[in-house]
Amino acid sequence: MKQLFFALFVVVGFYSCTMRDDNTVYTSFQGVDTLRAEVHQVPPVMLYPRGLFLVDSFLVVFNDKMDTCFQVFDRRTLEYQYSFGVHGQGPQDFNMPSGQIVDNCNGEVLVLDFNRLKAINFQQGKPVVSTRTLPAQRSYYNGLLRLNDSVYICEGDHEDNEEYQLIYMDGTVEKKVAYPESSERFGSVLARNQAYGRIAAAHPSGERFASFYTFTRRFRIMDEKGKILKDVKLDIALSDSPIAVEPEERRIHVLAVCATEKHIYTLNLDMTSQEIYARQGRPSIQVFSWEGEPLRLHYLDRFISLFAVDEQARLLYGVFAENENEIYTFPL
Repeated sequence: MKQLFFALFVVVGFYSCTMRDDNTVYTSFQGVDTLRAEVHQVPPVMLYPRGLFLVDSFLVVFNDKMDTCFQVFDRRTLEYQYSFGVHGQGPQDFNMPSGQIVDNCNGEVLVLDFNRLKAINFQQGKPVVSTRTLPAQRSYYNGLLRLNDSVYICEGDHEDNEEYQLIYMDGTVEKKVAYPESSERFGSVLARNQAYGRIAAAHPSGERFASFYTFTRRFRIMDEKGKILKDVKLDIALSDSPIAVEPEERRIHVLAVCATEKHIYTLNLDMTSQEIYARQGRPSIQVFSWEGEPLRLHYLDRFISLFAVDEQARLLYGVFAENENEIYTFPL
């Protein structure tokens, strides 16, 4: 079992904001601190956690290497309750599930299962699973999110010049949002699109979503029609611009995104792969407003790969993909 501990080097400047070329540029966060984990020992039932979400009174962990896909824990005590979700072709079975949460609203969670959706809700403490079809059938749906009752959004195809596709309930598909630069510097459209890999999360209202690039400190906030409302660059230490052409030279920033009514949370490394192996940094949770302002930078005292936020309890939950018997909580 492997644990990663990192030394910290960071430069934090005065908080400021400027406008350059239709971008809003910030040079620091409003506050910086360190969150220290409380470690909760659990049975070794999380072989390789790939998804994490809160619903009702439960914390649910998705594993893609287990016979049963989901492990359920009491969100208050973190005691293990049971597992559910077997692989199969039945109405409550899962075919090729992923840790991708399409929506989590009003006690129901939508999970992507290959090219269909599985709706999960809990009745009297037990999971009820149903299948839903998507309005436009595709072989894959990278980054699928439900914005509202009338539209889904997913990433564009590998050779598209637009980042996203809106999928309407009548089956209409509309390509939206141009990439920040042309493909010329990267040699091909595919290489450019891979360099601008991204992770998105929707506002609970579905009226907008935030999209963070993995390999550069830049993100966009867009409405449900794909219009860019805010294009933000972070001119903060431990970042590289432009994105390096060679993949091994790129700094890895955002690993996961979680959105609430008021805030957007990201799990960041902000390191190159070489720096990760050399333990030259440690992960952080970075908090933004829905206006794109960088609010808080929380360094973590241990490595995690997934997280979920309970703002009402002021608690952050985390798990590490290489640790099958620990769940962490961080007071916010």
